[in-house]
Amino acid sequence: LVVHGWGSRAAYLSALTEELVAAGHEVVALDLPGHGAARGRTLTLPMAVRAIDAAWQRFGGFDYFCGHSFGGAALACAASGLVPAVPAHRPRRLVTIGSPSEMTWLFKDLGRYLKLGPRAQSALESHVERIAGAPLSAFDAASAAGGLDTPMLVLHAEEDKEVPAHHARRYAAAGPNVTLEWANGFGHRRIVSAAPVIDRIVGFFAEDRQRIAA
Repeated sequence: LVVHGWGSRAAYLSALTEELVAAGHEVVALDLPGHGAARGRTLTLPMAVRAIDAAWQRFGGFDYFCGHSFGGAALACAASGLVPAVPAHRPRRLVTIGSPSEMTWLFKDLGRYLKLGPRAQSALESHVERIAGAPLSAFDAASAAGGLDTPMLVLHAEEDKEVPAHHARRYAAAGPNVTLEWANGFGHRRIVSAAPVIDRIVGFFAEDRQRIAA
């Protein structure tokens, strides 16, 4: 299962999906609600995880997850079962590309951008909690990642201006199942179509297939 980032669409990851297909994988590239060909005009993290759950149910599960930016975080949350009333779905391997590790920073950053005072910031976060059914602190994919027995590859550019590199480091510190590799020079957006990044993802999944065959 391949999932795009915020404000994007599945077609943006076509170079990656094409190489995965060429390597022998059956690939489902998901348009999240309100994006691409999907219906709707809004998207939240719980909505994204529910969409992943729907895809899992429709296709009978997935061996591998790969997501860019928000999509990677949503997949990590789906694997960890962080959204209330949605079961955890654990693939055999998981890849995140330039992905945030938790959601609190996003809304704190939004508050600073909008110059919200303490009361307005609190109201914003309370509204998010009502929608999500859990406080922002509950959606910490990095902390949950260490509890997975799933090998996880984190690809990130240190110069990423949209999702700071400390998110990748938080994933890496979560547990021995997480491997961090820097893809410097590709930023936040070009990273998904960079040949070395795609080759590494294909190779990461191939390692698992070879292990099973052995």
